[in-house]
Amino acid sequence: MSGKLFLKAKNEETLLPRVLRVLSKQGVDVRELNMKAQADGMELEIVLNTDSDVAQMAKLLAKQVAVVSVNTLMLQEQAAV
Repeated sequence: MSGKLFLKAKNEETLLPRVLRVLSKQGVDVRELNMKAQADGMELEIVLNTDSDVAQMAKLLAKQVAVVSVNTLMLQEQAAV
């Protein structure tokens, strides 16, 4: 199973390590990470490969102080031919 998380957060230098630590402790593999940092905030787009519920990961990340919002998207796995 894989999914995508979209995080909007305050621009804090410790946010990315904390997000990655939370995901690591849940046994989630990060397949792709895109980040846009601006003076007023940052946006993270994270593609996950996990057996866990992506919505549960979003709930855990939403508890981080700097996180403003978290949205999820489930991705369809394509079988190799």
